[in-house]
Amino acid sequence: MRKTRELILQTALKLFSQKGFEAVSVRDIAAELELTAPALYVHFKSKQDILEAILRRMEERDAELSGKDGVPQETFADNPESYDNVSLDNLVAFTLDMFRYWTEDDFAVQFRHLLTIEQFRDKRFADLFQQYLGNGVVQYLEDIFRKNTHGDPHDLAVSFWSLFRFLLEQYDVMTAKKAKQLIINQLEKHLKDFMERVKNHE
Repeated sequence: MRKTRELILQTALKLFSQKGFEAVSVRDIAAELELTAPALYVHFKSKQDILEAILRRMEERDAELSGKDGVPQETFADNPESYDNVSLDNLVAFTLDMFRYWTEDDFAVQFRHLLTIEQFRDKRFADLFQQYLGNGVVQYLEDIFRKNTHGDPHDLAVSFWSLFRFLLEQYDVMTAKKAKQLIINQLEKHLKDFMERVKNHE
């Protein structure tokens, strides 16, 4: 039962990321798995139910990575104390882990592609895109920098995140392993330079 549910989730996300959320029906997902639609409904009530399970999976994985790397899991509004004295070394480790996650984990890659193609068609996905890859991340970083660095927190947050986003997009179009490694090297250099910039403000 659990294995079938997981296969449905993975297959649905794959189809959503290729064709878009609205273009894929429950019957399409079932057909891809050689199931009947009623058999799929045993595991998920609707396509929206599948999407909500995908979002829960992403939230769980975010929490795992932030917990592993020692950065806040909650928003500043929900738990401002968790933003006190965050190690910037931990933030750098979290950033590198997130880059690997967004580029190497099939589930995360497909989720990112889904948000990218749907953000212009559906406000729900536009909001999710901003939460995961846009202003939501900048706000999260700004709250960390406000509490733990000198200098302008918004400027630091934008600087920290902008090259990450650019390199993420560049990684997507690279095919050679060597080229992909060069991008990771660029990210590591960017983070090292950023840390020096922060130290110079202290």
